[in-house]
Amino acid sequence: MSARLRFFAFALTLAACSRPFDSARSDAGEHAIDGPTMAFLSMARARHHEANVRDAQGDIPGAIGALEALIAAPRPADPTVPEVREVLADTCARIAEFELGRNRDTAALARLDEGLAFADAPTFFRGHLLELQGIAFEMRANALADAGQRENASAAREQALDRLRQAVSIQERIVRERTPEAGP
Repeated sequence: MSARLRFFAFALTLAACSRPFDSARSDAGEHAIDGPTMAFLSMARARHHEANVRDAQGDIPGAIGALEALIAAPRPADPTVPEVREVLADTCARIAEFELGRNRDTAALARLDEGLAFADAPTFFRGHLLELQGIAFEMRANALADAGQRENASAAREQALDRLRQAVSIQERIVRERTPEAGP
């Protein structure tokens, strides 16, 4: 996800959270956004902006450090708040993107596994994590092929295709379910 799209997603989340606490319920009446959740989301936005600044300065380790600080930060008491889980999943995805940019597929895959634990339902965030896993396995396959390890490269390609198919399946499902006029 580009920095601009990520900022837009965070802005939408925070805008949805800007209603008074007693009325901050989703249309389905699922849960209220409380003070600690809003504080966590604000902290997340600040950490992602810090990562943007560090990235722009070419300080990738510093950008990763800012995002890792968010992963390690105290969280609201309710572990089921979807906004918190989504921010954590997205933060893991962003760290993985930085790791992929440094050709560190093993580190990226570890972070993506962590992100998938936060995004255990079929959401955009889970689909994005699976997409990135596919990219990481594709990178691994290419490196293995370059090293002459055909069988291992073939296995990594299959893993890449599997994750990419899963990602597409989730995103197609979301589009179909939320866009009644969408095609077949």
